[in-house]
Amino acid sequence: MKRNTTFNLDDELVQRGKSYAATHGTTLTALVRDHLTKVTGYRPNDGTNDPLVAFSKGEIDKAQAIEQSGLRDYAELLVALGDRGLDLPRLPPHEITQMTENFLRICREAGLPQ
Repeated sequence: MKRNTTFNLDDELVQRGKSYAATHGTTLTALVRDHLTKVTGYRPNDGTNDPLVAFSKGEIDKAQAIEQSGLRDYAELLVALGDRGLDLPRLPPHEITQMTENFLRICREAGLPQ
């Protein structure tokens, strides 16, 4: 069951939270939920508790999926997703931007045309 909850927060904090969420391709609700989940160790009992499904849905990050699935690394996670026929989650825009910047930096350092 999900519930709407009211928090009494400073307006500036809410605005900064919304701005951060938008920049990172998420929502303020997701930020609060993710933080509360991390600090409390809560795992919803929806009958599946399957970290591969949760990762595929974008509900947990790859580090959590690897740990909760008992896998060794990201490569094993990708194989496990493929074996189950599960989709990869879409990366948040900030991760795509970071990957692009890293790729361009490597190209520049290697003297490759961009």
